[in-house]
Amino acid sequence: MTRARWPWAALPLLALGVAVTARHARRLPRRIPPPGPVLPLRDGPTHTLLSGPPAAPPLLLIHGSDGVTLDWPLCPLWPLLDGAYLIAPDRPGHGYTPARPGTPVTLELNVRRLTQLLDHLNVPQVTVLGHSYGAAVALALAARHPERVSALVLIAPLSHPARGLTRPLAFVPLVPGLEALLTRALLLPVGRVVARIEGRRAFHPYPVPPMWHTLMLAFSRRRAQVHALAGENRTLSRELAALQPHYPALTVPVTVLAGRQDRLSPPAQHADLLTRLLPDATQLDLPGGSHQLHWTHPHEVAGAVRAALGVASRSSGPPDA
Repeated sequence: MTRARWPWAALPLLALGVAVTARHARRLPRRIPPPGPVLPLRDGPTHTLLSGPPAAPPLLLIHGSDGVTLDWPLCPLWPLLDGAYLIAPDRPGHGYTPARPGTPVTLELNVRRLTQLLDHLNVPQVTVLGHSYGAAVALALAARHPERVSALVLIAPLSHPARGLTRPLAFVPLVPGLEALLTRALLLPVGRVVARIEGRRAFHPYPVPPMWHTLMLAFSRRRAQVHALAGENRTLSRELAALQPHYPALTVPVTVLAGRQDRLSPPAQHADLLTRLLPDATQLDLPGGSHQLHWTHPHEVAGAVRAALGVASRSSGPPDA
């Protein structure tokens, strides 16, 4: 085949990619329906998973970047949190919570949406469990609205600007031709490769749970979530640099859980620095821990949450080795 004819020969394959990608997005709500209500907040509809008695101590769970709230009920931590009223929203642009077109997904946007959610649910103050990017959101919420936060539990937090935090792929959606090619035609095969690579990094040194991988393939390979993830990644270092001076003024109790094998938010670049800056912080180091501690070390995370909530667990199970 001559070089001049190659682009024309590729058109049917690209058209097939567009059709299959669109079909994947349309079928997702039928394959994996939203398990919670979509609440009509001022900044937009917000899918939120609610579990437990509303009279119990409230716990706000904030998932990480390129994650969805369905990650929580699938992980082994979820049944260990039976003594709390669990409030787990899909963050803007993720899962079944849309982000308004043209609105950058930032820490500030997440904080605004969360305060609206707490107001809607009539929850004046809450303990917050944040994972990775969600931990950065939790810190920003405590910094901007300390009266709304009674305690923080941070899993593998992203807290400081660091080399490698911003990925080159985050800038691809800013290039119109590449954006269309990636998000409309090549997203499913490229997303499968990225999910495999990122999954191995996230769970290192543990195997990737099949349920997590299935969830990742289902939700992360959608155009809206790709844009949300890219926007978060482009702005995060700058936002963390602005947030960092507020850490010494955070007076709420904070528990920081750090997996020493974490390849996505290495403790030396984030958790260790954060704990030293916070006035009331306790750090729990897990020598063999990964980035996904709520999957690999659920009992340790649950113990930290129960201590923060001040409630006794009704669950019984051996601690993780």
